[in-house]
Amino acid sequence: MNLSSQVKVLSPDEMNMVHEKALELLSKRGIVFESDNTIETFRKHGARIEDHTVFMNKELVEKCVAQCPKTFRLEALNPQKSVTVGEGLLIHPAGGEVFVSDHKGNRHTPTLKDFADLQKVYQACDNVNIAGFQPLSPMDVNEKVKGLYCVLSSMQHSDKPILSPMELDAIAQKEQCLQLFEIAYGREGYLDSHYVTWHAVCSNSPFFYSNFACEGIKVYAEHNQPIILVSAPMTGITSPIYLYATVILTVAESLAGLVYAQLVRPGVPVVASASLTYGNMRFATWECASPDTALMLGATIQMFKNFYHMPARAQTGVTSSKIIDYQSGMETMQSFLFSALAGVNLTSQTVGTLANLLASSLEKTVLDDELIARVRYMINGMNTDPESMGMADLLSAKACQDFLTSDSTMMHLRDGWQPTVSDWRSYDAWEQDGQQDVVESARRKVAQILANAPETLLDAEQEKAMKDFIAKIERKI
Repeated sequence: MNLSSQVKVLSPDEMNMVHEKALELLSKRGIVFESDNTIETFRKHGARIEDHTVFMNKELVEKCVAQCPKTFRLEALNPQKSVTVGEGLLIHPAGGEVFVSDHKGNRHTPTLKDFADLQKVYQACDNVNIAGFQPLSPMDVNEKVKGLYCVLSSMQHSDKPILSPMELDAIAQKEQCLQLFEIAYGREGYLDSHYVTWHAVCSNSPFFYSNFACEGIKVYAEHNQPIILVSAPMTGITSPIYLYATVILTVAESLAGLVYAQLVRPGVPVVASASLTYGNMRFATWECASPDTALMLGATIQMFKNFYHMPARAQTGVTSSKIIDYQSGMETMQSFLFSALAGVNLTSQTVGTLANLLASSLEKTVLDDELIARVRYMINGMNTDPESMGMADLLSAKACQDFLTSDSTMMHLRDGWQPTVSDWRSYDAWEQDGQQDVVESARRKVAQILANAPETLLDAEQEKAMKDFIAKIERKI
């Protein structure tokens, strides 16, 4: 039995209450949209407007929710790597980290080479389904073309689905990024009928969508590319201190962005993200790996997946630890396992992040790849078919016998899960091999991945076309 969705933070009545209270906020408090174009779109569809505050009624919200697809196919340049969002559990990269952290915890500001190395590691990690995005923000690239170089580097080093960078702060940059995707896929207008990337849009809690967020929704929806809505209120800081209230707020903000996306292009895929966090009043910090955060993530995943029947994304598998240590493993597993058992379909920040999303680590990325494999194996549950009862073996067994040479053992001895970085050998074998800890094992694995990675996965003509496009943009700067 699959164990996904077995964790229930909210009862059915409580989910209904969250929905009703979110609708009350949308109809009575309203959401501020900074963009004049957004306000006009809402006005054309009959929403009540006061200055830049939009009030949405229940009928409009529920109509727009019903238009969102439950699943959609996200295409990769390698068709065998394409994925269906909304089915199973998909992992995509970190986003927005400020530093690169090495295996000893030393950190530095990232370069484009660091970005490329991380994409190479994503490509090598079997449990990372989606690459690209902006797990690092290269500091040695002109801001106006940084996003284009990130897309190019992502496609050079991974043939998995590629996400658009986060730092596309102008409409022109968003349009250029989508043009680069069309060049890579080799056909003008390809995006109109295929989903190949998406844009992550963050509201400013409470109750505010900036021009940047509004433009992101509009541009990507007009090009038929999915929208990721990231509402990230922090208890006691940008939301009331109550966990339940913060869940209600994040649902209301997400529904508001969803409605706008559907008004721009009915039927465009929308994925709402559980990214809310616990505000730690003791240190005036926000804690992405707190048990309080895990409870809010579980509740929000429930709302999006089980109440609204949409793909559910969460910012999970994270830690406050500044280095790869017991704390980082404990918090990463706690966060990720709870979200997986709650039924999350898509995760972010799940591989390689440290220090409350401030740093990315290549070594932690390969360690987290194993952690994800462990959780995936567990949530798939155990085999309970008649053969797995082993009754023939049990009924014929003598007291105190072993089953080492049984036919069933010989047939299935390789069926169990095995680690990719952790050391399961005997103490003597470990000692003779230099008493290597798991971080050192990860460091060696990263070095091997980078040494064996090809220079590029793009064909020459495809890569030249992409580079020529970027050069053309640069000449205009």
